[in-house]
Amino acid sequence: MLHLDIITPEKVTFSDSVSSVVVPGADGIMEILPRHVALFSQLIDGEVKIKKTTGTDYLAIGGGFIEVKNDTVTILVTRAVYAEELQEQEIIRAKEAAEKALKEGVSEGERVAAQQLFRRSFVDMQVLRRRKKHIV
Repeated sequence: MLHLDIITPEKVTFSDSVSSVVVPGADGIMEILPRHVALFSQLIDGEVKIKKTTGTDYLAIGGGFIEVKNDTVTILVTRAVYAEELQEQEIIRAKEAAEKALKEGVSEGERVAAQQLFRRSFVDMQVLRRRKKHIV
């Protein structure tokens, strides 16, 4: 087993023993299993899949870092939201607002914020759809 901590600037989102964790690394998807080699790597916006003996959890995360050392995995990210906390209508509204801002030719700072919002809504929708698929 691994001990996994997922930490955002606001709180510790997850802290428990897990069988494995799959994360979106800057160089591709990585699965961390017990006895994994020591690792420090950058993470990008995407989906985290946590396998536990009681089931599987999915989270949408923002960018950050992962450290693996002695069967302890620490994930530091800008945001981490469980699939069951995501609301489809809110995601759709955020995506539409981002698309509108990008079409209107906003300032550089607003364009970057709109791109981040668009990427976040895309990731959130992927995680939400995966959860719905597993419920059915």
